[in-house]
This record gives sequence, C-alpha cells and structure tokens, in this order.
Amino acid sequence: YVDKLCAELTAIRETADRCGLHIRTFYIGGGTPTSLSAAQLEQLMSHIAKTFDLAKLDEYTVEAGRPDCTDAEKLRIIKKYGATRISINPQTFSDQVLQNIGRRHTAQDIIDCFAAARAAGHKNINMDLIVGLPGEDKEKVAHTLEKVEALNPDSLTVHSLALKRATRLNLFKDKYQEISFENSAEIMKMTMDSAHRMEMGPYYMYRQKNMAGNFENVGYSREGKAGIYNILIMEEKQSILAAGAGASTKFVFEHGERIERVENVKDLKNYVERIDEMIERKRIGMEKYLPK
Repeated sequence: YVDKLCAELTAIRETADRCGLHIRTFYIGGGTPTSLSAAQLEQLMSHIAKTFDLAKLDEYTVEAGRPDCTDAEKLRIIKKYGATRISINPQTFSDQVLQNIGRRHTAQDIIDCFAAARAAGHKNINMDLIVGLPGEDKEKVAHTLEKVEALNPDSLTVHSLALKRATRLNLFKDKYQEISFENSAEIMKMTMDSAHRMEMGPYYMYRQKNMAGNFENVGYSREGKAGIYNILIMEEKQSILAAGAGASTKFVFEHGERIERVENVKDLKNYVERIDEMIERKRIGMEKYLPK
C-alpha cells in the first residue's frame, strides 16, 4: 500500500508540474497515518520530502492522532521530515468514556504522547475534542478541559458528536441506549471559555450531518497557529490533490465558481490493484480543469 501511495504522489507531482501548479499546504491525515509502522512512516515522509518542494510551504500538518499508535520514534520521524504542525486527538480525558467509544488508550497515554511530541521539538500542536460522547456529562467535559489547559496546546478543535452511518457508535448504538448523549449550549460555551483562557480565538467553523444538537465544530488557535489547510478546505477556493485509499481530490476552477471531485476507492486491496486508474483519473482532471 505504501509503495502504491508513493507512486500516486509522484504522479501527482509530475502532472502538477505540467499544469504549473504550486503547493501551498501538505496534510497527512483525515485518518490515522501513525497506524503505519515507524519504517513505513519514514518511507512515506522521506518520499514526500524528495518529491515535493517543501521549503516554500505555508504549512505541513500530520495527524499524529491516537496515542495508542503514536510513539516517540514516529514523532521524531514526523519532525525530521519537515512537519510544521501536528494534531494529537484525545477526544476526551475520561477513561470511562474512552472505553465507551472503543478507544484502547487512557487519559495518561494522551498526556505522555503530548509530552513526547514536545520533547521531539513539535511547537505547533493541535488537540481535537468531541463533546456529546456517550456517558460524558458536563462534569466530565469540565475535567477534560482542565487537562487540556494543563497541557497548553497551540490550537484546539471542538467537535460536536455526529453519528455517521459507518461509525462504531452508530452500528452498535442500541448498546448505548442507557448511556446519555449530552451536549448543550452551556457545554459549548465551556469549551469556548477554555479556549479563551488559553489565549485562543476562533478561526473556522462548520457543521456536519447527524450532529448532536444544533451546534458547530469550531477551531480555536493562538495567533499564527491556525490550521491553514482547514481554512482553505472550508473556503473551497483552492484545489486539493489527494492521494491514498478513500482520498477525495477537489478541482476548483473558473475563479472558484465550479468544483469537480475525483474519488479514490476506499478498499485497500482495490486501491493497490487499481492504482493506475486512480492516477489516470487525477491526470485527466488536472489537465481538463486546472490552468496550464
């Protein structure tokens, strides 16, 4: 899989060069890239470093994600190959709630992972929280925010729970019928107040389908630490060339008036077997929709 992913990235670079495109941001995530082994992660990131001109990037983000598959070696590799921003995503600091949602790590694992990231030299760390998780009441949210403030990340993204069709929570939601899903304007204000205490302001907001309550996902950051890629993807004013299984490429053209998408297959085996098709789809799209 990593070999094919690297091949797709090379093809994107070659076609982008022919179309006169210049990269602004690089984002490895939308899932958990640290589920790769350290050797695989190094293979991927060293290939990116050789293939793209990273010196002129505005931002290079890697989702370090879940502490149960992120360690000091992977954090060192991420830093070594030029990432300028990472995300460590506790979702909650309640061990009971982590068990409810099937996470295999503890709150202490999150604290240890964050410390390892700082030790590796990462100076722009985002943390993701989800409010409205099963069994997480207002008091548990307050506890989570207290722990976040003690770690003092550089940005904070607060998600309202959205039960997507394919999530474990949705597939097995009958199991949680006796567990409350609590979210409220008061809880969302608690997260905003916490961000303000960390000297962060809001920089982007969006809603998802099936979101608990009539709330939004909100990104907060300190000055100069906002996620540039997040802003660009929300504004839909810049093309995104995506690689990997399940990746969604977005062509923005005609001065932002038109958008066309090209989707990669999600199944890993299909992706590996059909990589040439994935590459060709993007080549056609870039040459058809984007300026030469």
